[in-house]
Amino acid sequence: MNEWTIRTRILASFSLILLVMALMGVVSYTRLSAIERETTLMLKDALPGLNHSTGIRGIWGERYVLAWQTINAADEAERRSFQQQGQDAAGRLDKVEQQYEASITRDEDRVAFRAYRDLRAQYEQAAQILTRTGEWNGAAASAALRGTVHDRWIEARKAAQHLVDDNSAVNARAARGIDDAVNAAKIGIEAALIVALVVAIVCGYLLLRAITVPMQSIVNLLSGIRGGDLRLRMALRRKDEFQEVEAGFNQMTGELTSLVGQAQRTAIQVTTSVNEIAATARQQQATATETAATTTQIGATSREISATARDLVRTIHEVSSAAEQAAGLAGTGQVGLSRMEGTMQHVMDAAGSVNAKLATLNEKAGNINQVVTTIAKVADQTNLLSLNAAIEAEKAGEYGRGFAVVATEIRRLADQTAVATYDIEQMVREIQSAVSAGVMGMDKFSEEVRRGMSEVTQVGDQLSQIIAQVQSLAPRVLMVNEGMQAQAGGAEQINQALMQLSEAAQQTVESLRQSSQAIDELTLVANDLRSGVSRFKV
Repeated sequence: MNEWTIRTRILASFSLILLVMALMGVVSYTRLSAIERETTLMLKDALPGLNHSTGIRGIWGERYVLAWQTINAADEAERRSFQQQGQDAAGRLDKVEQQYEASITRDEDRVAFRAYRDLRAQYEQAAQILTRTGEWNGAAASAALRGTVHDRWIEARKAAQHLVDDNSAVNARAARGIDDAVNAAKIGIEAALIVALVVAIVCGYLLLRAITVPMQSIVNLLSGIRGGDLRLRMALRRKDEFQEVEAGFNQMTGELTSLVGQAQRTAIQVTTSVNEIAATARQQQATATETAATTTQIGATSREISATARDLVRTIHEVSSAAEQAAGLAGTGQVGLSRMEGTMQHVMDAAGSVNAKLATLNEKAGNINQVVTTIAKVADQTNLLSLNAAIEAEKAGEYGRGFAVVATEIRRLADQTAVATYDIEQMVREIQSAVSAGVMGMDKFSEEVRRGMSEVTQVGDQLSQIIAQVQSLAPRVLMVNEGMQAQAGGAEQINQALMQLSEAAQQTVESLRQSSQAIDELTLVANDLRSGVSRFKV
């Protein structure tokens, strides 16, 4: 029976109850048929026979009285009157006997009536002396009435009384048969009702347990999953409709577990990537600060070169020293520019890495959105199934009321799942928006870095020219006077280039500050995602 489906159990319960009701109907029909037979016998045979036989017996008594009155009449007229009444009574007796004979349905009754007719014929033959209309012999009539006529009257009246007694006995038997059939019908109906009630209670209890026990397990399981424990699985071990529910639920939970696990791994990966990006940004900001300091130092050196160029007229030694110092500072500036160029290249590589990781994060968020859409579809299908279950429970009437409550609870859980899915979808969209903003910021940052690289390359070329000029300054000490103006012009160009480099360094620092802000926002989003999925146990 454990392998029966819910539909089979419901059909079996109703079939068993209907079978009991059918048996009760058969028993009732059998008893009512017996009652009908006894009633028919009483109405068509016993009661009419009793009525007519009683009438026959009464007329016999009346004829006997009239016979005595005839004998004891005071005159001829009175005697003839009594004789006429006797003939009338005989006519009424004939009519009642015909009615009685027409109501006979039993063979023994017919035999008894024939015996009665024979005795009446004997009486009528013996009583002819009492009905003569000619010369009246009162003494002979009186002797006949006291002798043969009286004996024949007694025998005929006994036969009539036998008919009365026989019909009374038949009536009594029919009444007892009806009473016995009614009692048997009552007992049969009461027994069938008790059996039907017991069967209905047992079937209802078994059907209730077949539905409520697995539903209680499902409710407890959903309470655990609502708390975030996705390791739980449904194990009803049923072979009915709940087996399909178990398979679908476990499949959905497995997919949800995979989704949450992927989201957790993605959150950890996003957090790690954001930390790496933040470290790179801090390193880039430190490098930019160092570049600004170096640029400031080079600017001071350039101003010193200009002062030295103005004082070069007064002393060649000072010019030579200044030229050597300028050559050393120019070499230092070239080294700084080379370092700055490498730093810029690192910044560009880091920006490319950030863009790649942001693209990966955007793709993962898109995958999360697809899985969330799948969960929403599953929730909609669950809601539709619960609605169909509620409709089927409504069709089942009183027996489907518990199933209707279960279907309502499933529909409510499906609605909660849809709401949670909508929250996850909104969170994923916020992540995608933040990632898109981060990508745009990193693209802008990369453009600024490329522009800084171009300017650094230009400054490096200019510094290379300055270095060449400073290095060639020593052999041309004698030509200081002629080249003083050119040297002053070169120092001015260096000063302008350093101003441009300082501006580029400031722009680089600002870009790095904006990148740091975007990284901080991305860190908050990653922490929100991680905290959102950390409550689930997979």
